[in-house]
Amino acid sequence: MMQVIKIPYSIFFIIITIMIFEGVSVFAAVAPLEPKNLNKKSDFIVSGTVINILKKNQKSKIEKSFGIHRDQIFNVTLKVTKVSKGEGVKINQHITIKAWRPLLRVPPIPGPQGHYPLPEIGDKVKVFLIKEANGKYSALLPNGFSIIN
Repeated sequence: MMQVIKIPYSIFFIIITIMIFEGVSVFAAVAPLEPKNLNKKSDFIVSGTVINILKKNQKSKIEKSFGIHRDQIFNVTLKVTKVSKGEGVKINQHITIKAWRPLLRVPPIPGPQGHYPLPEIGDKVKVFLIKEANGKYSALLPNGFSIIN
């Protein structure tokens, strides 16, 4: 005859939780970069005025662990007034810069928190950019935008 072993619910919950989250990577927020590192890591440094911001919410491409994860994606259009580093961007050119912030994390987990600060339309900014493989621009994480109003 087979004997049934009773496991308390608290132990059962702990075992199931460990099984679910086993192998989940845990990342911390990205620390702000020092000015020296912003200059060193950027492909371009441009200044200008923000003329448009498009926002959209989408499934996170950053957070891939178990759960429901959504990010808010920002496409910031900048009218360039000064180029301090890099070639190929011209004064008066309009460039689109990609930025993001986490919108939803279920379960809540630590990890990259996106770009802070983010400018608003009309702000004058200095932006430290990297050029992606697809030819688009992204601000360095997390503090690639410097608002200079």
